[in-house]
Amino acid sequence: EQSTDKTAKSIDAFGKSIEGVSQKTSIFGDVLKANLLSSAIRDGVRKLASELGEAIEQSIDLASDLEEVQNVVDVTFGESASSIDSWAESMGEAHGVSVLFSKQFAGTMGAMLKSMQVTDEQVVEMSKNLVQLAGDMASFYNIDVEEAFTKIRSGISGETEPLKQLGINLNVANLEAYALAQGINKAYSEMTQAEQVTLRYNYLLQATADAQGDFARNIDSLANQQRITELQREEILMKLGDAVIPAVTSTDTTY
Repeated sequence: EQSTDKTAKSIDAFGKSIEGVSQKTSIFGDVLKANLLSSAIRDGVRKLASELGEAIEQSIDLASDLEEVQNVVDVTFGESASSIDSWAESMGEAHGVSVLFSKQFAGTMGAMLKSMQVTDEQVVEMSKNLVQLAGDMASFYNIDVEEAFTKIRSGISGETEPLKQLGINLNVANLEAYALAQGINKAYSEMTQAEQVTLRYNYLLQATADAQGDFARNIDSLANQQRITELQREEILMKLGDAVIPAVTSTDTTY
C-alpha cells in the first residue's frame, strides 16, 4: 500500500513538472512571437519610411523636370502653348505617352521644325502628330516610347538609318517617288529645307499607317496596361512634387 502511495505521488509530481514546463514553453513562445512581431513592425516602418523618402525625392525630380520642359513649350509654341498643355493631358490614355514626355518631345520637335523654317501653324500640328506616332510605334513595335521618338526625330531631320531598322526607308529615291505620286515634280535637291522636312513628314505618316492608333487598339494588352499603370503612378508623383516643391524652395525664415 505504501508502495502504491509513493507511485501515485511520483506520477502527480511528474505531471505538475510537465505542466510547469508547458506553461514556461507557452510563455517563451508568446515572448518570441511578440519579439518577432515587434521586429517585423520596425522593419516595415523602416522600409515604408525609405520608400516614402524615395517617392518624395522622385516626385520632386519629376515636378522639376516638368517645370523646365514647360518653359521650353512656352518659348517654342508661344500663344499655342496652351493647346500643347491640354493635348499633353490626354496623351496617356490615347497613345501611352506621359504628360512629361509629351511636352518634352513636342518641345524638341517644335524647336527643330521652327529652325527648318516650317510655319508656326504647321509646327504645332506636326509636333503633336509625331509625338502621337511615337506612342503608337512604341506599342506596335514593342519598344520604349523614347526610342520610338528618337528614331522619328532622326528621320524627320534627314537621317535614314534609325527608322530603317524598323523597315521604314526615307532615302531620297523613295521621297522623290512619293513626291511624284503626289503630283510634285520638283527635285528633292531643289526643295527648300521646309519643303524637304514636310515631304519627309508626309512620307513617314504614309509609311507608318499600320502603326497609327495601335496603342488604343491594343489598350488591353499586358504591355499597354503596364504602361498605363506606370503613367498613373508618374502623374501621382508629379502632383505630389508640385505640392512639396514650394515647401522645399521656400525662403521664409519666420519662426
